[in-house]
Parts: sequence; structure tokens; C-alpha cells
Amino acid sequence: GGGGGGGKCRSLLLRARLRADEASGVSTTSQPVAVGWERNARGRLGARLVSMRSQLDPKALAEASVDLNLRLMRWRLLPELQTERLAALRCLLIGAGTLGCNVARALMGWGVRDITFVDGGAVSHSNPVRQSLFTYADCVAPERRAKALAAADAVNGIFPGARASGYELVVPMPGHPVANGELDAVRAAVARLEELVDAHDAVFLLTDTRESRWLPALLCAAKDKLAIPAAL
Repeated sequence: GGGGGGGKCRSLLLRARLRADEASGVSTTSQPVAVGWERNARGRLGARLVSMRSQLDPKALAEASVDLNLRLMRWRLLPELQTERLAALRCLLIGAGTLGCNVARALMGWGVRDITFVDGGAVSHSNPVRQSLFTYADCVAPERRAKALAAADAVNGIFPGARASGYELVVPMPGHPVANGELDAVRAAVARLEELVDAHDAVFLLTDTRESRWLPALLCAAKDKLAIPAAL
């Protein structure tokens, strides 16, 4: 194309002539086969693009490796395994201690992407050696990290395809007195817990005491959610 303002045209037109070769069958009257712009689905000319993300992106390679393991398991052991449903499953883990950390790792191994932690505690010095999602850095200055947040960050760091989140929340328990000044905070905690249960498909009850599992179990029953309790 030419430049504006009366500038000279800078397009270069090349003419190619093919010499006839009877041995190869090339004819000067036939058009050579060439690859260039092609018409897309809308009928417009454009370049043919190829995405190399699945071969070059480390995150895509990690996700593909996890999915490949599951497909091999389905092929060799569990033909009825529905890997797509597992990948779409939203799991709520109430308790981010020893059980919560190990359940989260097991869920990642089965291809679960959406994992949410609920815990009201902070990482202590004795936790990293027993709870596999925490490190020493989580329990030292400037302040100890909330277990739910540290666990979510660890899951996202281990499996780039994960969508983990954490909520620092103390689960209200029956038999535990509530002071007048704490009523609003307890009501807010119950409302947030109800929202979380409602937004997930499966709820794992992984806290230390039966009292702390009572309210989540009640909410799961009321909302017809799958509740899986576990205790040490």
C-alpha cells in the first residue's frame, strides 16, 4: 500500500515464472500450491493461528499430567470413574489441621480444583512437622499466618490448576457461652458458614471436636449437601 499525503507507493510486485519440466509434471499454466491467509468461519481472510499453550505452558503441562494419571486409572482400574465431575466438584474443608491438609492433598490427586478451607486458628510451631501444607515460615514473625489462608496458598502453589481459598472463621459450637458483645460476630459467622455450605457440593467435617462439627452437619442436612465427617 502507499503512504498518505501523496507519498510514493512502496508495494513490491514480483512475478514468478515456472519453467516447464516434463519429468516432474510441473506446468507453467497451473497455479503452485501455497499456504497463506485462509477464510475463517465468518468467510473473512486471515492468518491461520495455532495455540502452543498445551505444549509450552508449564501450568497447562501440570494440569495435563494430573488428568493423564486419572485417565490411566480409569482405563486400568475404574472404567466408571467420571473425571470431569471430579474436576468440577467444589469441596469445603472445615478444619485445616492434620486431617484438612491431608484431605486437600488427596483431593488434588483426584483432580479436584475447587477447595475452600475454613479454620479459626493460626499456624503454631508444632504444626509444620505434622500438617503437610505448612512450613516454618508460616509460624514465625512478624505474625503467625491463619491456617485457612496458608493452606489455600500452599494448595495453589502445589497445583497451579487449583482454585483454593481460605476463610478465617471460628465455627460457633453448642454449649459454649457467648457474651453479649460477641452476638453480632457469632451471627455473622453462622451466616458466612451457611453461605459457604450452600456454595459447595461436598463438605468435609475435619475439626477436632464433635461440638465444632455439629453446626456444619446441621447446615448440610438442611441444604441436602454431602457431609463427610472424619476425626482422629
